[in-house]
Amino acid sequence: MPELRRIRIDLAYRGTNYCGWQRQDGNTTVQGEIETALQRIVGEPITIVGSSRTDTGVHALHQVAVFNTSASIPPERFAPAINANLPPDIRILHSSEVSPDFDPIGDCIRKRYCYLIDDGPVLSPFLTGAVWDYRFGTLDAVAMYEAAQAFVGEHDFASFQSEGSPRQSTVRRIYDISVRRRAMPLPFGLPDADGTTPQGIALEVEGNGFLYKMVRTMVGTLTAVGCGKRPIEWVPQVLAAKDRRAAGVTAPPEGLYLANITLR
Repeated sequence: MPELRRIRIDLAYRGTNYCGWQRQDGNTTVQGEIETALQRIVGEPITIVGSSRTDTGVHALHQVAVFNTSASIPPERFAPAINANLPPDIRILHSSEVSPDFDPIGDCIRKRYCYLIDDGPVLSPFLTGAVWDYRFGTLDAVAMYEAAQAFVGEHDFASFQSEGSPRQSTVRRIYDISVRRRAMPLPFGLPDADGTTPQGIALEVEGNGFLYKMVRTMVGTLTAVGCGKRPIEWVPQVLAAKDRRAAGVTAPPEGLYLANITLR
């Protein structure tokens, strides 16, 4: 029997058309699409393991996954072969052979997420499904940034975990978080018809791990500060409560991007 090889794939995808990363019976998922493509290529059942499980509608700029196969295909050829069998909103960026003990979950030491909010008067149709279409007034990015600094460091984030995926510990470490006003990513960087580029809010956060819907709840909580409904001092109080009912709304999935995976 041929010896099994371990192949790493780095990939990106737009999550709009998928019920998240993880394979589900009866639903279209990113993992399921890639496994189906691989089975066509190698002629054997394949199970892939990803560094992070993204939810329905969430996107990824950089995800890392691994699979074992007995196929003799050169490792760098897996990327174009898989892409040829995938829908265009999932793309393998790179493929390589790794050691048998490579673990995309256990070896992951940091994850970085980005969340985009368009709080302008009219959403560009090119941004539909790619940002939170926020229509409750202009947000104060400076106030949101100041409030967000309460998240930096090691804290119990129980107030920011939604039900559905309980963890043994709700303690996580946030290394960095930024909130700034920036241009929204229209195709090719083109401006709107009036010559302006839509402006919105970009939040980026990096940590050693995240609870179920944690980033989206952090964003929803910060928008309560950004719109003036809550003071900056409210966010530390939400953290201290360790109760999901104390936090703000859960922001919608379409603005969330898994931006980067850092492996040891």
